[in-house]
Amino acid sequence: RRPIANSQWPTANSQKPKVKNKKKMIQIDYVKNVRSRCERLSKELFIGLMNSAEVKRWIDYARLDEDGALERAKGEFPGICWQATFKEGRRTDANAQPNGLCALDIDHIRQMGLPGISTPEELWLSFRERVDELDIVCVHKTPSADGLRVVFLCQPQFQTLAQNQAWMAGELRCIHDPVCKDWARLY
Repeated sequence: RRPIANSQWPTANSQKPKVKNKKKMIQIDYVKNVRSRCERLSKELFIGLMNSAEVKRWIDYARLDEDGALERAKGEFPGICWQATFKEGRRTDANAQPNGLCALDIDHIRQMGLPGISTPEELWLSFRERVDELDIVCVHKTPSADGLRVVFLCQPQFQTLAQNQAWMAGELRCIHDPVCKDWARLY
């Protein structure tokens, strides 16, 4: 049984897209908070962030949902730039160097009206057997605990993040946040 966050660190070892060095790790950047510059994210650092007491405190605060707590907390969370790395650590679309990954942000699962699905866990269970088929490399809950984030390899038949996201949303039979289509997006 797979955990809700895939334990495999993304590699370029899938048939899609074609890569010369199939053992090469996909580069991923992150920020300590929205005001900091991008740094390279390692598997060990990612695991450390996911288990961090400080991150857990911010998530607990965000879930209070009082007087804009979620929006204030979002500025303090570490953020992962799943879709690109950035020249000189400057996180802008102009500095983006796409890395072959795409992130799908699925919010407010309870309100989607999907038959038999009202929680992030139930949505995960609906597609977990297709993780390899869909080139999914990571799945995790959003800080609000009402959504799910799905990170997957870009599909070669699509030219944009928006096209990749729409395809994956269709495969998962869910509604995604269409605003999250820029390279510099933090998750």
